[in-house]
Amino acid sequence: MMDVAPSVRDARAESSARADRSHYNNFDAIRIVAAFLVLYSHQFALTGRPEPSFLGLHSWGGLAVIVFFVVSGYLVTSSWYNDPNVLRFAARRILRLWPALTVIVVLTAYGLGAWVTALPLGDYWKHPATLDYLRILKMQIHYVLPGVFTNNPYAGGVNGSLWTIPLEVRCYVVLALAGLLQLLRWRTIWLALIAVYLAWFLFKSSADVTGHVHYGRELSAFFLCGSALFLLKQRWERRPLAWLLGLGALGLLLWWARWRYTATLATLPLVILYMGTRSTPVIRRFGRWGDPSYGAYLIAFPVQQTVTFYTWPTLGFAGTLMLALGVTTVLAYTSWHGIEKQALKWKPSKSKIPEKNH
Repeated sequence: MMDVAPSVRDARAESSARADRSHYNNFDAIRIVAAFLVLYSHQFALTGRPEPSFLGLHSWGGLAVIVFFVVSGYLVTSSWYNDPNVLRFAARRILRLWPALTVIVVLTAYGLGAWVTALPLGDYWKHPATLDYLRILKMQIHYVLPGVFTNNPYAGGVNGSLWTIPLEVRCYVVLALAGLLQLLRWRTIWLALIAVYLAWFLFKSSADVTGHVHYGRELSAFFLCGSALFLLKQRWERRPLAWLLGLGALGLLLWWARWRYTATLATLPLVILYMGTRSTPVIRRFGRWGDPSYGAYLIAFPVQQTVTFYTWPTLGFAGTLMLALGVTTVLAYTSWHGIEKQALKWKPSKSKIPEKNH
């Protein structure tokens, strides 16, 4: 019979540690940098240029999305062990994602779209695609609105960042089901299931094998790596340098063997989480004015398209980038303080341990 106590004891110890460090780690900084890295990367595509790549594998925006999924896997698993109740877990996830998403989707469809559409306003209101845009809230992503941004260099795209939201929700659902089925009760079972998925992914769906990236499966793999590293945290925290060097050596070997996507999967998650769990002066205070990362991720693309619509090519690449950056920053902090932070006040809570963003 498996021993339940170690995993429960480890989870409680981790929760206590989180209480002590909840405002003294680097995760806010990592998320904020990743969100604005998406903006920077997209600016190339939205002005008709190829996006710069990270190691020739993903765009820099793609790297930022990987960062989000690794951090999310780690923190959301932590949230489950802090309070292993599926209803409260689901409520927290809904309150974190949907309020800001709802406001931004509705304002984009019936505010921004109506403002910039090339169609007569009456035709825009009645067009089926305008109402269809709201299906995003049901995780059915629609990228266009009638007559909107049709003459931009990246024609027609209203919010190309939203494709990752259903993938993250799917990861949440899988984790909740695993918890409901008691698979998270025993750490070894959950780690074994993660290992099975990773083995299947690496040999059946990895870009190293298939020649093309299956983004949903790849991002799920990074999310699960984050989840696994939460459970293994006491081990790698004791000897972080040994773990980093060991996985780094494995990554170099895989890279040399031309398994380059697999090399990033082997090395990036621990590097990201090691950096996130540190408490670095100045960096750890990035979130002292709030966490604009989710708002920036949701808002940046339509802001960039609007700036391009009105100012391209007059302001050029740098000018449109800086203007979009400024507007997005203001709106992202507005989203955090006016929507996200207010919604999180409704989070159900069993534990006294604070859960700032997850």
